[in-house]
Amino acid sequence: MYRTKSFPSNKEGRDFVVGDIHGHFKLLTTALDKLDFDTELDRVFSVGDLIDRGPDSIDVLNWLEKPWFHAVRGNHEQMLIDCISGHGDIPRHIRNGGAWFYELQPPIQDELLKALQALPLIIEISLSSDQTIGIVHAEAPVIRSNDGWQEAKDAITGSFGEQHQRQALKTALYAREKIEQQDHTSIKGIDRLYVGHSSVPGVIHLGNVVYIDTGCSFSDGALSLVEIKTETIISLSMSQ
Repeated sequence: MYRTKSFPSNKEGRDFVVGDIHGHFKLLTTALDKLDFDTELDRVFSVGDLIDRGPDSIDVLNWLEKPWFHAVRGNHEQMLIDCISGHGDIPRHIRNGGAWFYELQPPIQDELLKALQALPLIIEISLSSDQTIGIVHAEAPVIRSNDGWQEAKDAITGSFGEQHQRQALKTALYAREKIEQQDHTSIKGIDRLYVGHSSVPGVIHLGNVVYIDTGCSFSDGALSLVEIKTETIISLSMSQ
C-alpha cells in the first residue's frame, strides 16, 4: 500500500528537513547537536534514502521509532523492499551500498522490511501561515501536464488506477527529469516542495522545488538540513 501522511503545524518548536542520509546517522546526530535540537519541541523530516553506503544503516530502526523523526520512502528503501520481497535485483542493491543488509539475521531483515514498508511516499506539513510544505524523494509525481499537488497525492494512493499509480511511484522515487532539464516550473497547489535523490553541490531551488541532497556519503559531499520556517541551511561536510 502506498500512502501519504500529513502533519499539523509545529506551533512551539522548529521543523527541519534533511537530505539523503545514506546510513550516516552519527553525522546527523552531530548536526542536531550543533542546532541545539530539542526532542520535546522540534521535528526532523527526511526526504528518504536513509540507508545504504554509510556505516550506520542498521540504526534506521532506532531513528524510525523516535516520535520526532519522520521520513518518506526513497529508492534505496524501495530497492530493499523489492529484494526481500523477491521482486528485486540483489546484486544491483549490493553494488549500490546494500551489502550490510544481507549480513543481518532474517528476523532483523523482516523487522526492517516492515518498518520501511510503513513509510509514506509523500509527506505534507502545514505551516501556521496557511502555507503547505511537501516532501517527496525524487520528484513530485505530477503525471499529466495540468496536474498539481492534489493530483500527485491522488496518483500515489491509487485514485487514478493502478497503471497511473505505478507511473507516479516511479516518478516519486527515481525521476530526475526536472533537474536535468533545469525546469523552473512551480508545482501547483503546494508552497514549497523538498526533494533529495539528485546530488547537488549546494541546496538549490527550481521554481518552488528545493533540492537538498548535497552528496552525503561521497567524500566531497555534505549532509544538509533546512529549517523549514526560516529556510536557513545547515551543512556538515563528510570530512567533519
